[in-house]
Parts: sequence; C-alpha cells; structure tokens
Amino acid sequence: MESRAITQTPPAQSRWRPSAGRSAEGSRWEALRSSPLLLSTIVCLSLAALSAAVLPTVPSYDPWSWIVWGREIVNPHLGFSTGGGPSWKPLPVLFTAPYGVWTAGAPTLWVITARTGGFLSLVAAYRLASKLISGAPWTRAVAGVIAAAGVVLTQEWSYYMFRGTSEPMLVGLALWAVDRHLDGKRGTAFALGVGAALIRPEAWPFIGLYGLWLWRREPRLRWLVVVGWASIPVLWFGPPWVGSGQPFLASVHAKDYNGHLGKNPFLEVLRRGADLQILPVLILAAVGVAIAWFKDRSKLWVGLAAAVVGWWVLVVAMTLDGYPGLERFYLPAAGLTCVLAGASVVRIGQFVSSWLSARDGWAQRATLVTAGVVAVLVIVSIPLSTSRINEARAQEPIAARAETRLDHLSAAVRAVGGHHGVYPCKVSFAAVNHGVQTALAWKLAVTLGRVGTSMRHSGVMFVGPRDTIDGSPPRIDPRLTQQKLIAQVDEWKVYQQTAPNHTACVGG
Repeated sequence: MESRAITQTPPAQSRWRPSAGRSAEGSRWEALRSSPLLLSTIVCLSLAALSAAVLPTVPSYDPWSWIVWGREIVNPHLGFSTGGGPSWKPLPVLFTAPYGVWTAGAPTLWVITARTGGFLSLVAAYRLASKLISGAPWTRAVAGVIAAAGVVLTQEWSYYMFRGTSEPMLVGLALWAVDRHLDGKRGTAFALGVGAALIRPEAWPFIGLYGLWLWRREPRLRWLVVVGWASIPVLWFGPPWVGSGQPFLASVHAKDYNGHLGKNPFLEVLRRGADLQILPVLILAAVGVAIAWFKDRSKLWVGLAAAVVGWWVLVVAMTLDGYPGLERFYLPAAGLTCVLAGASVVRIGQFVSSWLSARDGWAQRATLVTAGVVAVLVIVSIPLSTSRINEARAQEPIAARAETRLDHLSAAVRAVGGHHGVYPCKVSFAAVNHGVQTALAWKLAVTLGRVGTSMRHSGVMFVGPRDTIDGSPPRIDPRLTQQKLIAQVDEWKVYQQTAPNHTACVGG
C-alpha cells in the first residue's frame, strides 16, 4: 500500500505540473508587460546595442571626459582629477565607473547606454502624447508618432545620439518621470527626476517641489525623498572636491565657457530656445494648449505647458547670471513641447470635427474630418522640417569620419610609443586639437589636465585638421620655437615642440 502510494502519480498532479510551468512563464510575461518602463528599456537597450554594431560609434568631447573619470575612479593608481576638462556631470560617471573595469569596451558601452536613453525618450514621447488624447486608438497612435518625430527633429538630436552625449538620456528621464507620475508610480517618477537632476541643474527646483509634494502625499516614500535629495549635492559637489579641491568646479567651468551670446544675452537665449524645435511644433503646441484650456479646462495640458515655461525661465535666469545659455539646456522643455504638439495635431482635428458636427450633414463624417485635418497639418509642416531632416541624415557620415579620425589618432599615439613615449617622466606634457583633447587623454591613459589644447610647455603636439570634428589645432607658446616632426598618420602630424636647448622630459 505504502509503496504503491509513493510510486503512483495521480493524473491530476501530472496534468498540473506543466500547467504550472506555463502559468509561471505567463506570470513573468504579464509582470513584464505591466512594467512598461522595464519592457521599454529592454527593447531600447537591444536597439542601442544593434546600432553600435552597425553604425559609427564614437563619443564626442564631453562623453570622453566621463569615460576618463570613470576609469580613474576604478583605477586609483591613475589618479582622479576633474580639472582640465568640461563640467562635471554625476549621472554619466555612475555608468562609466563600472564600465572602466573593462577599459577596452568602456567607450562603446557608454554610447550604448546614452543611445538607450535616447530611444527611451521616443517611447516616452509617444506614450505621453497618446495619453493626452481621447478617442479612437488610431488618434492616440498618430499623436504619439508625431510627438516622437518632433523629438527626433529637435536641433542636433541625431548628433547627440550618434556621439553618446547625455542630452537624449536627459529627455528620456524627464518624459518618463512625467509618464510614471501619471500612472501613479510616484516613487519611480521621483527616482527618474533625480536622474535628470544629476545631468542638468535646471531640474533641481522641479525635483525639490515634487519631493515636497511626495512628502505630504506619500509618507511611505519619505525615505526615498531624503536619499534622492541628499544624492544631488553629494554627487555634484563631492567628486569635484576630491578631484580638484573645488566643490563648485562644475559651475566655474560652465560660467567660463563662452556661450557667444552677443550684445543682448536675453534675446539670444530666447531665440535659441525657440530655434531648438521646428517652428510647427511651437505653433501647434501653443494652439493645442489654448484649445485644451478654453474648451476643456484641462489641468494636465496646462500643467505640462507650465513645466515647459518654468524650465525656460530657469534657463534664461541662469544665462543672465553668467552661464552660456546653450540650446541643449532647453531639451527637456523641448521634449515636452513635442509631446504637446503631437497631441495638439489630433486635438485640433477633433476640435474642427466637433465644430462641424454641429452642422447638418457633418455628424457622420467626424472621423473623416479629424483625419483630414491631421493630414493637412502634417503635410504643411513637412516643408518647414526639411532642413532638420537633412541635418539628421548628415550625422551618419560625420560620425563615420570622426570614428576614422580617432582611429588614426590612436595609430599616431602608437607611432610615438604610446603613453611612455609621450610621457617619459611626470612633468611631460602633450597638446592636441581642442575637440579631441579628452579622447587623447583616454588613449594616453592620463588625467585630462595632462593634455592641453595649447602648447604652453615643451612636449609632444598632435595636430589634426581644423574642422568641426577636431576643432582648432593647439596654439603654440612663442617661446617654443623648435619643432620636429616625429610621426605622421594620415591627416595627423605629431611634433616635438621645445624651447631652444630644452629637451629634458620631452616625449618623442
């Protein structure tokens, strides 16, 4: 009896086991589907990795500095110095530090990370615009597609995607924070907002106010608010303090940058903010917000518009305080403007359809009217978008040239003996075109301060073409009158530049 009980398997139990397996698998899939941010991240990460395999993948000036700092953090023997480069940004280095363990792959890993953020910004734009629209599924889909297209056509978005800058990631963090808040995921929204605040200081007031709101509305998240608030000053000011002795070095570097604002910084920074998006996006967003307010009194539409205006006010105020006021500082506001514009195209169509439906014979044609208005608005916008489309198409060959140019720079470094050939002792110096200073520091395995953009000491000088990829060649101190060509690789020339009778500790 006992033996039979052990060896026999009840039919019901036999049927239950594979069913349980399918149920568990289904549960995991349902859990994944119920987390749109996680699912979107997996898809976007896959697309970014694929893009790195088939498209030119090379960081630009600022990303190379984050990669250098990440390597220095996990390799203390190299030293850690935040001087000699661009402004410190905490969030990118939180990624590049672990990537620095695998030195050879760190640049590619960072570009994949940045592109993942860029793809996520498109998904978020699509989701947000579709949430602003009621009606048939096709109307929400159209709103989302137009919003995502608007993000792609923002100024230099394609350049940022190709060259691994943090701006597309910043847009993604900002838009997903709004999306998660609207879906009631307040903790995730706050965490994403903190991420944005670790890229741009303009986000600090927003995350401060949102944290106060959460403190009152969501007491269970107070620990997260405290940790998030504390991380901002610690990560912004702590590493520069350690790496340079100046906690506010990022602010100093930013103010020292020449923003070329002309005689009237106020008007110029406003022009830059308006120029970031294509003109139809600005017009459509404004019209859509007006309709949503006067017809529906929509607090959501007005709230998003207020966030755009608030970001503009912060950028303008910081510009008048001495910061450079670059176009990319507006990008989170531009992303939200694209969301509003995408939804506005459909909203305007629905408004016209509603107005005509009040007249005889039009009530049955509401869908057709909406589609017709949407089509007209899109068609009218295309001629005003062609320049941005052409700019986007030009980025692939530009990135390919940059990749080839840096490959040749690597060959030039090898031709003069690498790190030890350029830096025979601790006081040795090197200089290069401004646009590739941070890249050369990575290739020579030195801190950014040991590679200059002007030849102010005797040392080794790398000179490449003067263009938008490499920037201007290094200026030469008048005292350094002795020049000797020691290597040439394609367009790169390497010189030993010294003062008369000075050869000590000069590489080459």
